[in-house]
Amino acid sequence: MKTLLLGTAAGVLAATGAQAADLPVAPEPIDYVRVCDAFGAGFYYIPGTDTCLSVRGRVRAEYRYFDTDGSTLRAAGTNWRDFNSTAFRARGYIYMDSRTNTEFGLLRAYNEFWITYDAPGGSTGLTLWNSFIQFGGFTFGRTQSFYDFVVYPTWAFAFTPQVSDQRQNLAAYTFAFGNGFSASVALEAASERRIGIANYAPDYGGTKYPDLVANLRIDQGWGSAQLSGAVRQVWPGYNAAGMTPSSEVGWALNGGVKFNLPFGSGVTANLSGAYTKGAVAYASSNFNSWEDVGDASYNPVTGDLDLATAWSVSGGFGFSFTPTVGAAIQAGYLDYEDGVTSLNDFKNYDVQGNITWTPVSGLLMGVEVDYRYVDQDSASAYPDANLWAGAFRVQRTF
Repeated sequence: MKTLLLGTAAGVLAATGAQAADLPVAPEPIDYVRVCDAFGAGFYYIPGTDTCLSVRGRVRAEYRYFDTDGSTLRAAGTNWRDFNSTAFRARGYIYMDSRTNTEFGLLRAYNEFWITYDAPGGSTGLTLWNSFIQFGGFTFGRTQSFYDFVVYPTWAFAFTPQVSDQRQNLAAYTFAFGNGFSASVALEAASERRIGIANYAPDYGGTKYPDLVANLRIDQGWGSAQLSGAVRQVWPGYNAAGMTPSSEVGWALNGGVKFNLPFGSGVTANLSGAYTKGAVAYASSNFNSWEDVGDASYNPVTGDLDLATAWSVSGGFGFSFTPTVGAAIQAGYLDYEDGVTSLNDFKNYDVQGNITWTPVSGLLMGVEVDYRYVDQDSASAYPDANLWAGAFRVQRTF
C-alpha cells in the first residue's frame, strides 16, 4: 500500500509539472509609438518618455552655370581657362527636433546637418548647420545670429543678398512679452564675423571677448519686424616690430520688416538695411572674394587702426501665382569704405530672381538667376566686374 501511494503521488506531480510547462507565458507589454500632435505634424512620442521627436530629411540636386567678364578673374590671379563655368551639386539633409513640455517651459533640442558633394570639387564633408538647446527663454549652441533678420524669398545660391545671414555659436536669452513682442540679448562667437585687418600683419589677434548682440522683434499676422545691434572688439595681433596698434570697438545697427500682403495667398514684401563701423560682416555675409576687405585698416602715418564702414539695403517680393507655381525677386546694394584710402572701396549691386513649381507636396523644381555688378573705386587696382550665375534645382523634402 505504501509503495502504491508513493507511485500515485509521483505520477500526479509529474502530470502537474507537464501541464505547467505547457501553459503560455504572459508576453511583455508592448509600448507602441504614439503620435504627438502638441507640436504639429510629424512628431511622435519616444517610447517610454514624454518627449516628442520629429525626424525629417531633404535631398537637393542642383545644376549651375557661372559667368564673369574675365577681367576680375585675372585680377584675382585665376585665368579664365582654369575657371569652372559649370558645376553639379548633390546635398542630403537630416533634421532632428525633440521637444518636451516642462514646468519651466519648453525644452527643445534641435540638430540640422548636411553632406554635400560638388562636381568639380568633391565632398565638402559634414556641415553642422544648426545644433542648439532651448530651455524656457534660453538658447545655447549653434543657430542663426540674433542680429539677423533673414526674410529674402530667393535661393541666393551664388550671391547672397546684401544682408547679414550668419550661423553663430552663441548663448542667448529671449524675453517674450506677449502678442508677438519679444526682446533678445546674446553673446556670440566673434570669430564668425572677423573679416580681417587690412595692411597689417599678423592681422587679428586672439579672441578676448564675444560679440554682444541684442534685438527687439514683433511677429504678427501682418508680418514681422526687427531692430538689432551688435558691439565687437577689433583686436590686432602682436607685431614683432613693435608696431602693434591699440584695439578698437566696432558696432553695427540693423532694421528689417516683412509684410504678408493682402493681394493673395503667399504674397510677401521685405525691406532691410544696416550700417556698420568696424564690423562690416554685419552689413553683408557675401563679400567679393578677391577684395582686400577688412574690419579696419592699419594707418602707417598715425600707427592706429582706422575702422572700415559698410552699409547695405535689400528688398524684394515673393509671389504665388497658383497653389503650385511661385516666383521671387530680391535686390540689394552694399557700399564699403576701407577707412584709410579709397584703394579698396567698392559698391555691389545685386539682383536675384526665380520661378518655382511644386507639382506635389514636398517636391520643388525651379530655376534662378543671380547677378552682381561690382563698381570699384576709380583709384582701385581692380577693374569693375559683371558676375552672373544660373541654376536649375530639384528638391524633395520629407
